[in-house]
Amino acid sequence: MTRTLSEAESYCWNYIQEHLTKIPNLSISTLANDAHVSLSTVNRTLKKMGYDGYTDFKQTIRHTKNERRKNGFSKEVNEAIHKNEIEITRTINQLSAEDIEKAIKLIDHHSNIIIFSAGLSSNVAREMMNKLQLFGKNCVSYDDFDYMKYYANRANRDHLIVAISVSGETPEIASAIHTAKSHGAKIIALTAASPSAIANQADVCIVAYKSKLKEINFGLDVGSRIPLQVANRILLDAYAIYKNLAPIREKD
Repeated sequence: MTRTLSEAESYCWNYIQEHLTKIPNLSISTLANDAHVSLSTVNRTLKKMGYDGYTDFKQTIRHTKNERRKNGFSKEVNEAIHKNEIEITRTINQLSAEDIEKAIKLIDHHSNIIIFSAGLSSNVAREMMNKLQLFGKNCVSYDDFDYMKYYANRANRDHLIVAISVSGETPEIASAIHTAKSHGAKIIALTAASPSAIANQADVCIVAYKSKLKEINFGLDVGSRIPLQVANRILLDAYAIYKNLAPIREKD
């Protein structure tokens, strides 16, 4: 079960993820030396991320690589597959059970939930809205900036606002949640960027991982929302489990 990483452990984990392709051929001492961290930091980091240690992590990476090796796709397609794989795996690995539990309790406490999103993130927002409506929540979703401003001004402490943004910097959403928060509303941020203008205002921030690998760029907002979709699905599944009176976090 993932636990909160220290600053050194967070740096170590990010370094490992940025050099995943080299891991199968690196000893733990070489990795620690290259990353400028101690051996104990490497092992402690991986154990917090759910692995038994470096050997277990290394075998997992090697196994995944071997599974993909003979899939019949070209190098270019495999690179695209690898990008998606990284985003999904890293998002799952870096989710905080504590933050998920806090978000669930906020969702459970509020009957009135408003979701703010823009662009392709609106697809994630609609899925969340539909699921929460099935749980009996008075949940609405807005991707029009004028509507966000209007309803943010009418929010109060009975409202929960969920802000969904990959960049965490959508100015209209940041402004809307600032207004809603000033009226007493609670804020959940679902983003792939923390710290950010949106994440910094949230009472709870669910942080997904956005790959730095190159994407096809059409000059439009067409970036992958897979990390947000994964985080959203886990949050909603965990809420369903919570409503069935099952625990969210492992016992210490």
